[in-house]
Amino acid sequence: MDTILRRTFLFAILSLLAAIPAWSAPTWTQPTPEELKMTSDPAAPDAPAVYLFREEFVDDNVHFHRVYAQIKILTEKGKEEFSDIEIPYEGGNSDIKAVEGRTIHADGTVIPFTGKPYSKELVKSGDVKWMSKVFSMPDVQVGSIIEYRWELQYDDNWFIPPHFYLQQSVFTHKAHYHFVPLNMATTTKMLISKDAFGKENVASRLLYYPNLPPGVKVRAGMDGYDLVVDNVPALSEEEFSPPLDSYAYQLLFYYSSASSGADFWKDEGKVWSKDVDRFANPSDKIRQAVAGIVAPGDSDEQKLRKIYTAVMTLNNTRFSREHSLAENKAEGLRVKAAADIWEQKRGSDDEITRLFISMARAAGLKAWAMAVTERNRALFNGGWLDWSQLEDEIAIVNVGGKEVFFDPGQRYCEFGKLHWVHTQLPGIRQSDSGPALMTSPGATYQDNQMLRTADLTLSADGTLKGAVRISMGGAEALRWRQEALKTDEQEVKRDFEAMLQGQVPNGVEIKTNHFVGLTDNTTALLVVLDVSGSLGTRTGKRVFLPSAFFEAREKTLFAAGKRENPVDLHYPYITQDKVDLALAPGLAIESLPKGASIPIPQMALYKADYSNAGSTYHQERVMAMGNTLYKATDYPQLREFFQKTGAQDQEQVVLKRAPEGSATGGSGANE
Repeated sequence: MDTILRRTFLFAILSLLAAIPAWSAPTWTQPTPEELKMTSDPAAPDAPAVYLFREEFVDDNVHFHRVYAQIKILTEKGKEEFSDIEIPYEGGNSDIKAVEGRTIHADGTVIPFTGKPYSKELVKSGDVKWMSKVFSMPDVQVGSIIEYRWELQYDDNWFIPPHFYLQQSVFTHKAHYHFVPLNMATTTKMLISKDAFGKENVASRLLYYPNLPPGVKVRAGMDGYDLVVDNVPALSEEEFSPPLDSYAYQLLFYYSSASSGADFWKDEGKVWSKDVDRFANPSDKIRQAVAGIVAPGDSDEQKLRKIYTAVMTLNNTRFSREHSLAENKAEGLRVKAAADIWEQKRGSDDEITRLFISMARAAGLKAWAMAVTERNRALFNGGWLDWSQLEDEIAIVNVGGKEVFFDPGQRYCEFGKLHWVHTQLPGIRQSDSGPALMTSPGATYQDNQMLRTADLTLSADGTLKGAVRISMGGAEALRWRQEALKTDEQEVKRDFEAMLQGQVPNGVEIKTNHFVGLTDNTTALLVVLDVSGSLGTRTGKRVFLPSAFFEAREKTLFAAGKRENPVDLHYPYITQDKVDLALAPGLAIESLPKGASIPIPQMALYKADYSNAGSTYHQERVMAMGNTLYKATDYPQLREFFQKTGAQDQEQVVLKRAPEGSATGGSGANE
């Protein structure tokens, strides 16, 4: 496992450790009569459960994390969430010991945990295996209080300063965190770690990053660092939230060689940049490869397109399988430079990105790397001095005097575009004047276009037949192409039709016929689907049809009246719908909805038009989202927009049976 993945997974584990806090006392905490009788919590109305007390005690001198939690179960949802406890850890370097627990019913009856936790494998990546210990609390009921404690023990040559995440999924009444760091003034041990590019660093000091509730401070003393917090609000899981851990109250400890943030990012940026240049240095083999790909008369853009296409054919192990060091050695493979990736036709996402940079440089273009996070997982925190935050690399190439951003490490990403998780992100880039802080560009709605067309026929008895064609580029095309890498085309067909089936009207049946361009990122991805079933609700002499075929059952976003977190809609987009419904003899349009135009000025626009020509009903709909990031204070405006557009999509077309012998496509009131 590479250093970045190891650290990322380790920090995820420590986040979970903090979510189930630690215990340093020899006895259980006796709940009060009021806590036993509690059926709801005025401090957290409608909460499924609450932490009455949480504690974590960490001592790096003796290599353990002790964890304790006392939780009141208030609803069935809380019972479901907290009855089973799962504790992740790295197999071989650490283990979970001294697991204890008990359930206290509302009448005071105590049921001790007498079972034995079992182990299961979570992830095996390269030479590292991640495990979890799992146990179930006994006889948990609504109204119960559950308590458990356990200890994570790790090897003597490991030092794991904690990351305390104060906000959890439910309200916390009181929490206590304590950390005893390694005494760096007296220890005979030297803290040496390898960073993301293999450089060994000697940590000379302990640092911490605090994002704490107002008025709360860390106490530092001879006994270590201590933090007590009361009435910590839950970290609400709301739809389209940015990575919540990046916003949550937290206290992150880490050993470091840095003396200041400015020096750290400057120095580490230089080391990273040097490593990129070493790897991406255009060797003779790379120059020969590029000479066989491009033609002498090609423009800079033509050269780059050919290089990008060639790099995209390689086996990207992020989307297939990471190989262990032992496997690579057995195959006689090595990875020291870009030429090795080209010869082996296989590499990780960052290795392929660096190969692309190397080939661009060999073609005479100025090309640089940029280190970024993934916006769906975390945001870059300059106050936390750890390079492993910057887990991905993208490429920047000067094309015709303009810097263009590329994402060759994302299999099937289109030329000149970034995966949305790499857009609008602060990171560190290479430049002619050295590493520099920069924000990656955002996409525009033109980068993510979707056209959905439906050609349908409705018979007099309500039987529906026809076909749907959906053409897409950008984020959605990339999503489905990468899904096919994880499974196969047949599975993607089933998944796509299941998604669309949940959007079209009741009674309509969707079947994916075929894809065009599923493995070709140079063209739009086209999906052709067959339509059958029935359409409309019949009452007497009339038939009521949904006016928006593709949005008839789509869930309206943002139903909640209030919002605590910012909104991240992932990427801007434009979706255009064109629906033609031919009516059989005996059916005529009586009325159509009025067209609508609903904007958020300079941010979003929705338009819907309805018409009929003879015996054919025609609907056109456009939804364009130009802005994707909204503050919580902007939520009312965003919610109102989606409420109005959702209501418009629920408008109906009214048909009537035409008198026998008359024209079948009679004029409607809104024609």
